[in-house]
Amino acid sequence: MTLDILLQPLVYGLQIGLTYVLLALGLTVIFSIMNVLNLAHGEFYMLGAFTVFYINGLLKVNYFLALIMSVVVVAVIGIFFERIFFRPARGDVVPTVIVGIGLMWLLQTAAQLLFGAQPRGMKEVFQGSVSFLNMNISDSRIAAGIISILLVSVVYLFIYKTKQGKAMQAVAQDREAAMSLGIDVGKIGTLGFALGCGLAGAAGGLMAPIFFIEPTMGTTTLIKSLCIIILGGVGSIPGAALGGIILGIIESYGQTFLGYSATTFPFLIILFILVFKRTGLMGRAA
Repeated sequence: MTLDILLQPLVYGLQIGLTYVLLALGLTVIFSIMNVLNLAHGEFYMLGAFTVFYINGLLKVNYFLALIMSVVVVAVIGIFFERIFFRPARGDVVPTVIVGIGLMWLLQTAAQLLFGAQPRGMKEVFQGSVSFLNMNISDSRIAAGIISILLVSVVYLFIYKTKQGKAMQAVAQDREAAMSLGIDVGKIGTLGFALGCGLAGAAGGLMAPIFFIEPTMGTTTLIKSLCIIILGGVGSIPGAALGGIILGIIESYGQTFLGYSATTFPFLIILFILVFKRTGLMGRAA
């Protein structure tokens, strides 16, 4: 077995894992601030992918501009659904779960009607590749990895270094105390939901040139996102980042050596880890 066979899955896993980090961060932010488990999170990922597909692939708008536009479009859609559906149901688990399932079905059905049910492939934005240690890594994957790192860094700085980000932390830690300090928890909740949806849209836009896109692509994405936040520790932003990287690497090695039929392999590894660390890798005991 040559070195490139061992390293190529690692490189691919890191790139996919960084995209998973964006998804998991978005879901974690929404859950931490609003105490809402957005089961339609995968559909915002799907919307981001289709937005980039049409804006860049059909309208011929620059890919980076299309990616920014996809983040904005998906965030605005998220704000609309947060105001109309999630905010009235907030505070009770069952209604929010029902809202999430209903919204997931609604967006999938709407996407099938608008875009069709068949998978679509987008032309690669970057045609070249980089050769290193007998490995060929496409420029599209390299760009996706770099952009993911930049986005994660921006989100980190926003949450931990800005006034709005610190307000989001305060709401996540103690909603009542945050209200007593004069923080508008409603606006912060909307901001957090928009941020979470925007990150999902960005992840979809980054994956659009690499994988096929289809209206039902969000279902598997949601399951993976849930596994990541459980693995990293529910509500932990660093845990979501670590969990995303781990899942991406495990998934890549599983597909390389066990084939694409080994879809359960990453989840078995995660279950094994949780046996020894029930709160997740960076979660805290209640």
